[in-house]
Amino acid sequence: MAIEHSPSLPESYRRRPWNASARLIWQALVSMRLAVHLLLFVAIASIIGTILQQQVSYHQYVAQFGPFWYRVFADLDLYDVYRCGWYIGLVAFLVLSTASCVTRNTPTMLRDMAAPKRAPGDKFLQGRQEQAALTVSEDSASIIHWEKILRERGYHTQQLPQKDSGELLFAQKGRFYRFGYLFTHFAIILFCAGALYNANLPLKIQEWLGSVRPLHNFSLPLEKIPQRHWLPADDSPFRGIISIPVGQSVNAMFELVGDGFLVQRLPFTLHLDHFTITHYRNGIAKSFISRISLYDDHGKLLHSGIAYPNHPLTYDGVSIYQTSYSDAESQLVFQSRSLVDPGLAANAFTARVGQNLQAGSSNYQLTVEKLKINNTIPRTDLGIPEQSGHSMINVGPIVRYQVTDRKTGEIWIYKSYLRALRRHGEDFLLLAYHRQGTGTEQYLAIPEGPHGNISLFVHYLGALETAAAQGAEASPRVFRQTLTRVTTDHGANLTTAQEDSFLHASLIALHSLHDYPLPFLITLHHLDLRWSAGLEMTKYPGMQIVYGACFLLVGGIFILFYVPRKRLWIRKQGNQQFQISGDSSRNQEDFHQEFLGITEELQS
Repeated sequence: MAIEHSPSLPESYRRRPWNASARLIWQALVSMRLAVHLLLFVAIASIIGTILQQQVSYHQYVAQFGPFWYRVFADLDLYDVYRCGWYIGLVAFLVLSTASCVTRNTPTMLRDMAAPKRAPGDKFLQGRQEQAALTVSEDSASIIHWEKILRERGYHTQQLPQKDSGELLFAQKGRFYRFGYLFTHFAIILFCAGALYNANLPLKIQEWLGSVRPLHNFSLPLEKIPQRHWLPADDSPFRGIISIPVGQSVNAMFELVGDGFLVQRLPFTLHLDHFTITHYRNGIAKSFISRISLYDDHGKLLHSGIAYPNHPLTYDGVSIYQTSYSDAESQLVFQSRSLVDPGLAANAFTARVGQNLQAGSSNYQLTVEKLKINNTIPRTDLGIPEQSGHSMINVGPIVRYQVTDRKTGEIWIYKSYLRALRRHGEDFLLLAYHRQGTGTEQYLAIPEGPHGNISLFVHYLGALETAAAQGAEASPRVFRQTLTRVTTDHGANLTTAQEDSFLHASLIALHSLHDYPLPFLITLHHLDLRWSAGLEMTKYPGMQIVYGACFLLVGGIFILFYVPRKRLWIRKQGNQQFQISGDSSRNQEDFHQEFLGITEELQS
């Protein structure tokens, strides 16, 4: 090895090259340059972990960044920065470097803070930044007199023995200033130790060794997940999510690991008592609150409270955050009406989101795709004039469903509005539809009668078809007479103005039915809403270590900024001749002014 023959190393190191290597490694570990670079890398990684949302579904990342950048970020483990291997390695190496630096310098700092036992040499005193030579009167030539003056200024004084017979007075203030360095370095070590503890290193090691493998089947019910994918409810750190419907209980949650998950047991059973959501006038969610009760294994109530965004419910070190909400298999009541034979009574049926049903004598398949409770659209889209500060309107719940023609294979996408929309004095039930693969939506606005449903319109449609079958011509008189007869038969008492408005709206709807693709109408009639709260639960025992590090860091910074060490050496060189030397660890200009004041006071 080249280092073995280096002339700059002692003979003992040339004989034992491993000693030289160990020395070089030690010098690298205690290097300030290495510590600064490690701190910089850890800070950059922490910024990435703060900006990029951590540990959410990988489908969300794909939708947000696209397949290419999703893969790049996944390969760099940026979706779980604080628990990935390279981040843990950086933090662990920073701990090692800082601990080595503290180990090397602590003995020197402690000796530096200790009271000196002997006088320093002349060369040391001459090298101090402040120097002054004084000649005083015989009355002021007593070291004891000077000692009293310095103590009044807050200095701790002591007389040090010298080799010769002269006297030397040593005075200092803030001798424990080195604790500022020690506290800040120990704070860094504790910060990193807390981060490593919260990263759950034992679990990460088991993942790296393959003894713990995440599950990738997200559709598997909780009770069917094998026990080898479950984590115990011990004091280990965790961070997971769960979606729980109102009135149900859980004792576990899902901890996302890479593109899979593990099941983390909870130290309690969580029951969602109630869920409340409030909205702004435009329909945007304002706040959502979960009322939660926690029970032990025997059913005893441990704690209860509420959780809402940015205000978690905390118990026994576990913080429960309210993060989202969703539909929890709400019951949707639909009404189906035949357009081939409008005289038939409406058929009501119940469905849930994700359910497949048969429609139209099994010739069609209906799939309920999505339910959205609040929907805001511009008022101008409905022909409603804008109000000051309110250009949007909440049209209420909308259900999206898909109808597939089994014979032709055509697929139509429908959106049915639960709440009637009022326009030009008439209430309409709105139905939007388009063929799959085309983005152009068509609308069918069906007028509601005096009873708040579309039965009157359907009966009117059937009466017109009967009149047409009997040879009646399409004329305003036939339309009017048919409507009058239908309203009389069904007890719909309309005024002349209401009848005119309903007739006009019905004729527009009849015109729209020419392009309607299905032989039946399916509309959302009623909604039994059931909420599910999305909760995030975290347990970070290492936070207690981090809090302690915060106190140490604040204390260390305070000492570094506000407790400088100031030292004075006053040596008597003759009966009335004194030499004064002084230095300060910081604020040199301030100390210079203080030194001048002290020398002037001693001179006087």
